[in-house]
Amino acid sequence: MLTWDSPPSWTLTPEQKLMYASEKEENFRFILRIAGSRSSYVLTSKDHAPMELLQELSDIGQFTEIAHGSMRPADIWKVLPRLLMPGFPLQGYTYLEGSELVEVFLGTVALVQGYVAYRPQNKQLIISFSGTSSSSQVIADLKGWHVAYPTAEADSKGSQVHAGFWQLYSGVRTLALDALKKGLETREVSEVIITGHSMGGVLSYLFTLDMLDTTVATTLSFVPGTPLTIVVLGSPRAGNKALVACWRKRLSLYRNTHGQDRLKEWSVRAYQDGVPALPNAFMGYRHFAEAPLYLYHGRLYHIPQSEIESTIFTVTKENTDPNALIPPDYPLGGHNYYGGRDMEKLQRLMRLAHELGLGNNDDWEAAFLQRTATKDASRKKSHLARERWKKLGWRLRHQGHSWDREDHHNSLDADGAKD
Repeated sequence: MLTWDSPPSWTLTPEQKLMYASEKEENFRFILRIAGSRSSYVLTSKDHAPMELLQELSDIGQFTEIAHGSMRPADIWKVLPRLLMPGFPLQGYTYLEGSELVEVFLGTVALVQGYVAYRPQNKQLIISFSGTSSSSQVIADLKGWHVAYPTAEADSKGSQVHAGFWQLYSGVRTLALDALKKGLETREVSEVIITGHSMGGVLSYLFTLDMLDTTVATTLSFVPGTPLTIVVLGSPRAGNKALVACWRKRLSLYRNTHGQDRLKEWSVRAYQDGVPALPNAFMGYRHFAEAPLYLYHGRLYHIPQSEIESTIFTVTKENTDPNALIPPDYPLGGHNYYGGRDMEKLQRLMRLAHELGLGNNDDWEAAFLQRTATKDASRKKSHLARERWKKLGWRLRHQGHSWDREDHHNSLDADGAKD
């Protein structure tokens, strides 16, 4: 049996070293060490989620990622086929192929972005919320006190919600509901998917809570019993016990009324991601997720009901597992490595594409390929130079220490000769 809750001594490849050296966004690994709660439960192969689920969530995660506020969905869909080509930012994002943009919305508070898209291949209507992408949104994230969850529904009595998250959601709520309604009225829909990363995960939960409120659902042209799927990645806590209980009551009511498979909830927290540890449980906050998942080195694990507030797990891999000793793609984990992709890299590439006139300038494609080639070469060169200096510094310190020690002995010998 192989047991660990931190990576074995993987030797990072040159590409991985470059990737981690290029990190600019916060991955909250340090926050996890401070605020994370360790579970005594050991995850093993019996807790494995199916690989098909991992692939499904990775596919939906492609829509999750491009909601980020650093990107402009309207421009993306203008040239989507080109962006999916080799060498361009969305290479490998095959689940976006053939999709249609329905509506983009920007909240009235801190300009929180979201959009609704449609996949005609399987008649999925997808609403995606951005995670934190601006300083004004960070300020809202830090408003960690409780406010009353404002609803007249009896099932939510005593419910309280994170003040900043509720402020952000209030600014986007009507726009998001209107965008979804437009999609429901203009497309043939067999499934509605609600998704978000980080703060976007919280907005996804609050939005789904609204959808499960019968008084709201009737205004949406939403057909009761339509399959609902919520996919959240790296979501923080957002409500008190009463609000979480309200969520789970509505979840159960929808399933009991229309069928257990009519509402799927997938909440994923990743290895070394500190965001799910925030705000801390001692402040009265709890996770919405009824059956969360833990992403560890390319494998999903079911977290037991008794451990749903835990954020640090020990993982055991059997020696018979052929993947047990295969180095993972993202061995250090973190907040921006869901779906088997480097989410920060996508944001960086999309910012460059937007700067070069994505969707509004015929010359952006050639300029993008040229700039990325130049930037990649420059980044590799800088990284190699830093690595050389690190090695040189180590050698100089080591040699200096040995030389000083030899000098010290010579000095003692000389003093002894004088005596």
